[in-house]
Formats: sequence, C-alpha cells, structure tokens
Amino acid sequence: MTAVAEPSASWLKFRNDFLNSLVTTGKHIALPSFPKEECERKLREKFRLEETGITIQSRGSLPADQAIQDFGVHVLVQSFLAQPLESGDFFLITSEEDLQAFMVAVFNDTSLASYFYEKDKLLGFHYYLCAELCKLIQELTWIPTLSIKVIDDTKFSGKHIQGSYEVIDVTCGLDGKTLRLRLLFSDALCDSCRKLLSGSEQSLDMQQLAPLPLTLSVEIGYCQLSQDEWKQVRPGSFILLDSCLYDPDTEESGGLLTIKNQQFFGGRFLDTKSGDFKVTSYPSLQQEEPPEEASRGFSTSASGQYKLVAEAARYSLTVEEFLKITQGSVLQFPGIHPVRGIDLILNGTKVGRGEIVSLGDVLGIRVLQV
Repeated sequence: MTAVAEPSASWLKFRNDFLNSLVTTGKHIALPSFPKEECERKLREKFRLEETGITIQSRGSLPADQAIQDFGVHVLVQSFLAQPLESGDFFLITSEEDLQAFMVAVFNDTSLASYFYEKDKLLGFHYYLCAELCKLIQELTWIPTLSIKVIDDTKFSGKHIQGSYEVIDVTCGLDGKTLRLRLLFSDALCDSCRKLLSGSEQSLDMQQLAPLPLTLSVEIGYCQLSQDEWKQVRPGSFILLDSCLYDPDTEESGGLLTIKNQQFFGGRFLDTKSGDFKVTSYPSLQQEEPPEEASRGFSTSASGQYKLVAEAARYSLTVEEFLKITQGSVLQFPGIHPVRGIDLILNGTKVGRGEIVSLGDVLGIRVLQV
C-alpha cells in the first residue's frame, strides 16, 4: 500500500498566503454573504409571486464580447454606477426574450404581457426593472454603505464595452419562468470595492473565504516566444515547447494544476476517455508572479518574452472545494484529454487552439486556430 505524502510546511504556508491574497491583492473580494433568502422574499412580495429562487455563479474573467454574445442578437446592456466606490461603473446584461419571460411571470397573463413586447414598451419595463433592482440593493441588509443607480441609456449591443471583466451570472427562477442576468465588473471597480471593504474592519475568516470562486487550469506544457515570433503565428504553424508533459506517441499525459499562474499540484490523466485526473504530487514552490494588467494587453517579461501555455482544461471551483484537494484526489474533466487538443493561453487569455505533436525528438504545438 502506497503512503500518501503530506504537504510540506512551506507548501501549506504558500497556499495560505495565496488565500489571503484573494482579499488583499486579488481580483476576487471577500464580500459579506449575499442575503439570498431575504432577496427572494422581497421579490415574492414585490411581484406577488408564489415561488422564487436565485442562483449566483462566478464565471471568472471573460472578454467583453464573449460575455455578451451568450445573450443573442436581442441583447440589452445597461450601465450602472455603484456608490460610494471611486470607480463604480458596471454593466448588467440581459435579453429581450428573458425580459418577456419575466413579464409573463409578473403579470401571470401571456396576453397582458404581450402588450409590452413592442420595443418601446419593452424598454420602459426594462427601466422599471432596473430601478427596482437599485431599490432592492439599498433595502437589503448586505453592505449598508452601498447604493447603485442607472446611468446612460440602454444599449442594444456591447460594442462600446472593451477589455475583460469579472463576470457574475444571476439566474432568477420566478413561478416557473427564468430571468437571466449577467453582471460585468471591471478591474477598477474590484479595486475600489476592495478599498471600501478594507476600511470597514471586516475580519478575514475561512467561512468568509469558502464560497469565493477560483479558476483552476490544467497546464500540459509551455514555451517562451518573442513578440515578433508570436505575431508570425498562424494556423498550421509549429511552436516548439520548452516543457511538455504529454507524449503523443503513447497518449499518456501529466499536468500541473495552477491558479492565477501559480502551481499547486502535479498529476496525470488516468486514460484518454474518462477525463479523470489524479493528483500525484505537490510541486516545488518556485512560482511566477501573475502578470499585471493581463486583461488590458499581453505583458512580457523583462527579457521581452511571452509565456505561451498549452492548457488541457479550465475548471471553476470554490475556495472550499480547493482546500479539499490533496495528493490522491481524482478530479473529473469529462471528455477532456490532450489527445483531443489543447487551448493556447497567453497571460490567462485563450488565444487559439492546437494539438501537441512530435517532430523527430522534439515536442511542439501544431496551431489549428488563432
């Protein structure tokens, strides 16, 4: 029977320092727990509903166009201002179809709700809903100093939104109907919120940290590229890897589990079909600093090199789930294995798709999409 190695004291300190950084320097903020039950009760009372259910889920950082395209061609984009934050602008995304479903639930009458389906009347109802959301946030016992208000006119596309944003999905179940909302928060807003909370004397504890969302990546290999080399990459290009844990001849693959460009575990895929990944080790602690302003453009090291990562999978989990991962844990990534290709990741952003191939005695990426 093989003994399971315990993590070293230095590894545990490294992990704890990382968790503390989620509040002090990270994008994710240890907000007070959102009062879902109170919010659901207020929605039932306000709109005279029988059943309400709210689901809140972080999607991590996404490019604005990707975050908006999920809502189709009839998208509604509304700007809000959160006060007293220094940089409090954020966006709420929904669609005409979701708004119409919400109206059916509110009126409990399809024919009456259809009266508002015309564009101008639908927009009026949209503004009414936004005003009620502002009022609801102020009434909730959540962050007493926080208030929000609508700014600017509703837009019917997201072309005016550039860069990457922290994305939060809010799904409201209302008497069998579903209203989808998506919130887009900029880095500047996250920094302002962090500053506001740092002055409120809130203590950090694991109960507060547990629900925070994280994004875990399974990295298979990497290489360094100069700016000129990256500009020349096209579909069909071959990129030589500096390190690779996948053998295309045997189809066996290892991987490193990373969060925010920091390695926490090593492991291997158990086979090519199931997507099961077994954690087998705690890597050494020679970590890289996560690149600053990664969402605003590709950063380079002092030597002017980009780090290109071959990533097999990306997985969302909470801090509580992250803390349960140990040597011997088996994570499930259904349908995922390097044999079916890898994503090309530059500074945390997916920039293409490829496959790892052998060329003589060397391993590299054949670029399929960029």
